[in-house]
Amino acid sequence: MKKYLPEIYFLGTLTALVLALFFMQPALMPFFLGSAFAYISHPLFKFFLKITDGKKKISAVLTLTSILLAIFVVLFIILPTVISQVQSFIEFLPHLIEKVDAFIYSFLGKHFLKKLSPSTLTLQSVIKSLYVQLGSLPIGNLIQRIFSGVFSAINVAINAVLVPLITYYMLVNAEKIKNLYLTISPNSIQEELKNLIDKVHNALSSYLIGQIFVAIFVGIYIAIGLYIVKIKYAFLIGFIAGVLNMLPYVGFFSGLIPSILLAIFDNGTLTAVIGVLIVFLTEVGLENLIYPIIMSRTTGINPLLILFSIFVGGYLGGVLGVILAVPIAVIVVPVFDSFVEKKENKSVNWSNG
Repeated sequence: MKKYLPEIYFLGTLTALVLALFFMQPALMPFFLGSAFAYISHPLFKFFLKITDGKKKISAVLTLTSILLAIFVVLFIILPTVISQVQSFIEFLPHLIEKVDAFIYSFLGKHFLKKLSPSTLTLQSVIKSLYVQLGSLPIGNLIQRIFSGVFSAINVAINAVLVPLITYYMLVNAEKIKNLYLTISPNSIQEELKNLIDKVHNALSSYLIGQIFVAIFVGIYIAIGLYIVKIKYAFLIGFIAGVLNMLPYVGFFSGLIPSILLAIFDNGTLTAVIGVLIVFLTEVGLENLIYPIIMSRTTGINPLLILFSIFVGGYLGGVLGVILAVPIAVIVVPVFDSFVEKKENKSVNWSNG
């Protein structure tokens, strides 16, 4: 058992942190967000360290400024455009459904359609009800709806100050925090624990950073490609496909299916359908080409494990569980590999003995 103490110690720490976050979520959420921002932006921090000759405080300020600028662009440039296209799509959806129903009717017939499909009127009423609940969807109303009843105005203001400060602190003191964690661990496992942390960091940073860059590429490429093909809501489809691309297989089909439907029932030309297929097939090819370039190390994470972790995380912890599921899965894999490696070495030594 002592042989596996570093792995047990690390998993115990991870479990304690996750449980603490769930049980004390309001108090610890700013620390979680600040740490997450610091970790994801750490490569950018290292870049600024190089150009500032190792000045941590200046590099952290530059990194934090870059994060805030990115958030500003998302909230006030990208998000309003997405919301506008969502509103337009909701208004267009009943018209699209009518065309789909007419197409199915022409092939399957009226009686068969009534038995298998919900009526267009019923579906349209559901969409109309949803639209009424969403309201007119301006950016101010959306933000108000998101935070209303969840965070008070005071909490939002406090978090708006705390999260950047924690991010700054984590960037500047990341190495000290790591050394403190190693110092308070048993002396006998410190060296192995340090190596294990490095393995986990390599796997997690490679996966998360690679996924973010690929998601951005996929979203932009699909949006531009569909715009050239003259598919409606190209930006919205690209945005959704990019975000969902972080889930294995989901991003591709979440973009392809609506694009094909719009190409057939809105554009109504074979050229549009072929154009959509070319956009998505080339996207897959380019994604497979750039993925190893962006990710300097392969993580060996099975896509099915990612999907499984998301479902389990959502079941056990709701939205927060879904957010934590993938990082935890990526962290656990190197630890599990370390267990297996030690067990195999033990078996080899036993057989040689």
